Amino acid sequence: MMEMTATALFALASGALLLWLLRSQRHASKSARLPLDQEMEQVLPKHYHFFPQVRQALSQGDVQYLRDAAPLHVAQQALRERRAVARHFLFGLREDFSKLERLARMVAALSPVVSREQETERILLGLRFRFLYGLVWLSLSTGRVPLQQIEDLTGLVGRLALRMEEGIAEINALTAQRLPRGLNA
Repeated sequence: MMEMTATALFALASGALLLWLLRSQRHASKSARLPLDQEMEQVLPKHYHFFPQVRQALSQGDVQYLRDAAPLHVAQQALRERRAVARHFLFGLREDFSKLERLARMVAALSPVVSREQETERILLGLRFRFLYGLVWLSLSTGRVPLQQIEDLTGLVGRLALRMEEGIAEINALTAQRLPRGLNA
């Protein structure tokens, strides 16, 4: 009788453990995937595309024109507003980079082969972005507009976006190769 009770308790505990593991695995797989209703705009970067407009607004020629053509107080106000635009653009670049880092982690998780060098490169790119971001933020806070460094940050985001597109295309190609031959998409 005692053996039967112990066996029943063991079976019940094992079943409960199995259900708990299956449930947590299902929740983990759901969190690893993007929700279907989530728009691509929430995943892909959008701010770095506006750099040409920001570059024009912050260009030395534009600043010189303001100083020559506008009254002093108007020129100073316009320059303050343009620095504010540069700060907002900088915040947008940070948001873009964060989105791309999350996407890079998802692509790495889905990729069949991720080398140590690729992961190291991704980490170093993140460190480089954060360091350069801090320098640009500090410069903007002191009143300078480091257009070249903002362009460098934008380039980092653009290159990472291109790498993510290539990685996603590679995963799609590998997935298509693994589909049964008779299956039409």
